[in-house]
Amino acid sequence: RAQLLVKNLTTIETLGTVNVICCEKTGTVTQRRMVPRRLGFADEAVELAGPMSGHVDGSGDPALRRVFETAALCNAARFDPLSAQLPVDEREALGDATDCALLRLAEHLRPQLGRDEPQYSRLLTIPFSLRRRWMLTVCKADSGPPFVLVKGAPETLLPRCSQVQTRSGALVPLSAEMRARLEGMQRSWATSDGCRVLLLCRRDYDSSSDGGVAANLLAELEDKPAALHALASQSVEDLTVVGLVGLVDPPRDEILDSVGRLHRAGVRVFMVTGDYAPTAAHVARQCGMITGATVDGIREAMARAAFGFPDKQPAGATADAALDRHSTAQPACCPQPPGVPRRRLSIADSDHTLASRTALVVSGPELPGLRSEHWNAVLSYDECVFARITPEQKLQIVEEMRARGLIVAVTGDEVNDVPAMQAAHVGVAMGNGTEVAKEAAEMVLVDNNFASLLVAIESGRLLFVNLKKVIVYLLPMTNLSEIVPSLLNVVLGLPIPLSTFLMLVINTVTDVWASVLLAYEEPETDLMLHAPRDPAVDGLVNVRFFVQAYGFVGLVQTLTGHVMFFLCLYLRGGIGPGHVFLAFNKWTDGYQGKTREQLAQLVSMAGSAHFMALVVMQWANMFVARTRVLSVFRQNPLWGPRSNPLLLVAVPISVAVALFFNEIGWFNRVFLTGRIPVEFFFLPIPFAVALLVLEELRKLAVRRYPSGVIARIAW
Repeated sequence: RAQLLVKNLTTIETLGTVNVICCEKTGTVTQRRMVPRRLGFADEAVELAGPMSGHVDGSGDPALRRVFETAALCNAARFDPLSAQLPVDEREALGDATDCALLRLAEHLRPQLGRDEPQYSRLLTIPFSLRRRWMLTVCKADSGPPFVLVKGAPETLLPRCSQVQTRSGALVPLSAEMRARLEGMQRSWATSDGCRVLLLCRRDYDSSSDGGVAANLLAELEDKPAALHALASQSVEDLTVVGLVGLVDPPRDEILDSVGRLHRAGVRVFMVTGDYAPTAAHVARQCGMITGATVDGIREAMARAAFGFPDKQPAGATADAALDRHSTAQPACCPQPPGVPRRRLSIADSDHTLASRTALVVSGPELPGLRSEHWNAVLSYDECVFARITPEQKLQIVEEMRARGLIVAVTGDEVNDVPAMQAAHVGVAMGNGTEVAKEAAEMVLVDNNFASLLVAIESGRLLFVNLKKVIVYLLPMTNLSEIVPSLLNVVLGLPIPLSTFLMLVINTVTDVWASVLLAYEEPETDLMLHAPRDPAVDGLVNVRFFVQAYGFVGLVQTLTGHVMFFLCLYLRGGIGPGHVFLAFNKWTDGYQGKTREQLAQLVSMAGSAHFMALVVMQWANMFVARTRVLSVFRQNPLWGPRSNPLLLVAVPISVAVALFFNEIGWFNRVFLTGRIPVEFFFLPIPFAVALLVLEELRKLAVRRYPSGVIARIAW
């Protein structure tokens, strides 16, 4: 129902302990439907909010032609031929989301270029890489000279550019002022709209200062891919900026509510992406991953590390000195406005300022060189965005989290995500991801719905809680109530009241129905309003668990069973408890005026009364185990949102089993069971009610005094 594919059931239990989720941006928290929103030139920025023809115009426009060539040819996506008759925005594009958006942009531009569009051919393609952060193609138009097209991250390609085109198509030198204008355009688009900004570039060798020699070399190497690749790789220099393109990928509809619920559940959601830091920060705020008004950078995180380790600072050291030793750079996501002095923290305001900040944005280039205390500070933030991250850095982030005891889930859909997914406690692949990613993951979100993670986490928490209920239900009966009779036989010489056969009946028949249905119990409270448990501290069983199972429920059950055993011996055979203790080898012919056969028959009958008492006590234990804190009246089994009416079927089933094995003569003769006296079907009921009353009082004390002694030892 939740469209989750879980490869191993232990994964669900692990998800219940997850306290950090590292998720990708594109395709995980966004819809992977990128739309061109802005187009920028050296002297003009164009909004692309509506039909393309309403914003760009001009047949044969050289600027638009260069944009078209770069967007269409430096591209690994393609349209599905079956959707060729549909409008451009409705056609299905196959490939990366960024390439698909650029392909649609090029298709929108195509009608604006006139009818003299040449035929293009691609000679070489160097695909996009997270390490290079650019893609390159070598193309030619008709019989013209080859030219190089490049697209990629502006901060990577701008330093390699020497020219930029204006809206009219004129090429002008890329001055420092123009470079700052383009960088400001990228930052503004990312900050205001959350745009993924790409720089489109080209290099025309025949117009360069080398007189076309390089162009001739490219032409000569058309049939030599290796040599062409080597030469093209060296061509990412002296580029011409064709333009900036801003792409918007809207968040998923369910993501804001899902992230909010995860935060309330004590799970931190970190974004780990290869995108530009301001873009990632804007999308993270849209998705609820950043909620604070102030966002820290690596410099503030280092300050937090400095304040967190005062014993490592020289006497009299200030925050300013600590910051100067570690970093003087302004965080990339929060550029310093010109003319505004950089604010420095002081010891006096550090407690208030650092305590009130919860969000951090860190870029990949800032990670190298971070020491252990810096990582402690980075991972202490409630909200964190890692931007411009390489696959190696994503793996490093996961390893640093695991080294600090965090339980990490990592989402991904690409081959590059596989190392981090495998290093995490739980790797989660998207249903539309690559086969390699889905093969490496422990769980797949088949419908790509991020909210399905909530279902998985809640199921993991509920599974753990219900397992504890099943075990606390079974332990008193299957251990203490069966071990004590054998122990008393050896130590105090009592006849064994519970035969081996009846022990097996309890273990394999009477308790099965209730134990299975307890595993399907609804939670007492909203499990997603509690912090995840720490597996190192809160295991499936602990001392408090055994106190509940053995020191309370098991003790009452064992006492009740032996009371019924002694009472039956007295009422049906006239043998009081004083004559049963220390009987040892006296329990034979002539003891208390009984023959061996009479004594054996009496013990069988009393043993069956003991068995029936344990069965009745398990009815009470069944209601005791249903809740750990709430009253049984708040967790009504018959009606309401937490009902479990099938649980009551355990009562007639256990009565039928008791009658079957104790009232049929063949079982009496073969397995030495005895008929249960009628009164012993009812005598244990007050003891069961007493157990319920005692448990209700214990739960009341836990609810009313959550810091009291009883609450501290509660299971």
